Amino acid sequence: MTPPRSRPVRLGVAYYPEQWPEERWPIDAQLMAEAGIGVVRMAEFSWSRLEPQRDAFEYGWLDRAVSLMAENGIDVVLGTPTAAPPGWLSAEHPDILRVDGDGRVFPFGHRRQYCPNNATYHQESRRIVAALAERYGEDERVVAWQIDNEFGERCYCARCAAAFRHWLEERYGSLERLNASWGTAFWSHTYRSWDHIPLPVSGDVPLPEGFMQASPSPAHALDYRRFASDSFVRYQRLQIEEIRRHSDAPITHNMRSFRFKELDFQKLAKDLDFLAWDNYPLLNASDGWLEPALNCDAIRGLKDVPFWVMEQQVGPLGWETIRTPRRGQMRLHSYQMFAHGAEVVCYFRWRSARFGTEQHWYGVLDHDGRPNRRLTELSELGQELERVDGLLAGTVPAAQAAVVYDYDARFALEIQPTNPALGHVDALRAHYGALRRQGVGVDLLAPTADLSSYRLVAAPSLYVIDDALAAGLRSYVESGGLLVLGPRSAFKDRTNAVPERPLPAWLDELAGLEVSDIASFLDGRAAQLEPVEGVGGADAAFRGWFEELALKGARPVYRYRDHDFAGSAAIAINAVGAGRVVYIGGVATDETLADLYAWLARETELDVFVTPEDVELVRLRRSESGAELQFLLNYAHEERTVSLPSELSSHLDGVREAGSLVLEPYGVALLG
Repeated sequence: MTPPRSRPVRLGVAYYPEQWPEERWPIDAQLMAEAGIGVVRMAEFSWSRLEPQRDAFEYGWLDRAVSLMAENGIDVVLGTPTAAPPGWLSAEHPDILRVDGDGRVFPFGHRRQYCPNNATYHQESRRIVAALAERYGEDERVVAWQIDNEFGERCYCARCAAAFRHWLEERYGSLERLNASWGTAFWSHTYRSWDHIPLPVSGDVPLPEGFMQASPSPAHALDYRRFASDSFVRYQRLQIEEIRRHSDAPITHNMRSFRFKELDFQKLAKDLDFLAWDNYPLLNASDGWLEPALNCDAIRGLKDVPFWVMEQQVGPLGWETIRTPRRGQMRLHSYQMFAHGAEVVCYFRWRSARFGTEQHWYGVLDHDGRPNRRLTELSELGQELERVDGLLAGTVPAAQAAVVYDYDARFALEIQPTNPALGHVDALRAHYGALRRQGVGVDLLAPTADLSSYRLVAAPSLYVIDDALAAGLRSYVESGGLLVLGPRSAFKDRTNAVPERPLPAWLDELAGLEVSDIASFLDGRAAQLEPVEGVGGADAAFRGWFEELALKGARPVYRYRDHDFAGSAAIAINAVGAGRVVYIGGVATDETLADLYAWLARETELDVFVTPEDVELVRLRRSESGAELQFLLNYAHEERTVSLPSELSSHLDGVREAGSLVLEPYGVALLG
């Protein structure tokens, strides 16, 4: 979780001096300084400018750019340029290029087209990173480093196949252990040599007519996903090692959205000094508050270090087509990031690109480079932040509840989705959203984290389990916590095999029930529920996936009203020690989750503050005094009215009217 803010919040931009005439740079630096920009990120795509041919380094332009920023009071974050290897390197070593699951080689002319396991590319990456770190490592104007850019996609080349086999040998130690863990007796898949183990064939690869779809062994496929993610962790680490030989400045990597499914961010975060992610609300088809909020809370939950937004949408964007924000949303989206604990918000980018595939990715300035409306809005935002920074100092997002998730579970459900309704991130989003709409602060954490401070913990998609994790959850419950388990919980063990235990495996006694039958409908049909505990929700329902629950000490909260399981428990609660466990035996509709979590909030005495649907409440707590601040952010294009206690007033937007606060369209209130 993010520590309390220890320094003023700041605004920044991504700047690419190599893409503009040098006589333009002083104009840009002056405009940035006047607008309140305090940080620029540079150089992450500049390898061909830094080293136009092998060993012919040209630092002069970057020296002058760094000096120019410093003269204008702007700190520099240097990016290692490995996301875009130069053409001469790809020509010398075409083997560095990534291969996709269909066997296609990614040619020069893209970015992140490298294989993360290629020894030659490792050597070349060390060389360019070491050269940069040696030159700028002790330069106090460079306040931080960014490794690469948005680590990416899996590779299926021959070198990855060899590296995967080596990874397996280190993990299992013997073929006998691998064969036992993978269950290779199935379909005569037993391996007698490490060299015989291939990369798993993707289930997306089309086969000739009449052939069964190429679904890989679940254990094999899960290990490949772990290996592919670990490959980027190792590649990041080798760059960190080179920087650390010359620099003590903090190091980060700009992670993608939490929905990016190919990397285990929990592992990637371990070697970083602070965290960063890239926020493009409209690119993620989100015009509301929930998706960016989920992303922020997931990133800051990775590690107890500060986090930045390294790339923040500032204007229209898109690749071939364009999505445009409404007036006022740039300010709104920026305040949302600060509300969730960000120390710095860096906009992408300073000036819209005239060339390349990001011509539609509008920056602060348009392509012509002249001052415009967005620059004016940015300047006004910078002035506002100066006024409220004293209020934000020493604050941290306050959370009484947590949602836990597990990357093994996520990877395993990607391999065998089971039912579209059981999507891992969709489940996290639904439960997170149900709690947040009650006005409850929520942290997103690994299930192995210390959960003792949370009154309620939801594990909506804990598809993979082991006995140690189960013991940790039991300890949390026995100590007084309330644990919510979602459907299909604990169906697999860490090898992606189904345990020889009643389901939910290792959690059945804790939940006080067993799953006795399942029903899966890919058309999304519903099963109606009726409340037993006075929860409310006459229209409660599951969609797509239902489980019949045999109660072994738990008592029903909802029963099935119809379907084959009519009359049996659908949602149940079990008392264990000083705490309780709720098991949800199906994919609940948003309305059902809203009613359920409203009841659970009352049961656990959570601090509830319900706002209009398109108004987000974010609670902040002062680390020393415990006093609370509250952000209210209106995502509607119309005014919204929020009922408030009489003693609260806003330091930003909002007009008090008879016990309420009226927020303008896209308005932001800071209460306290």
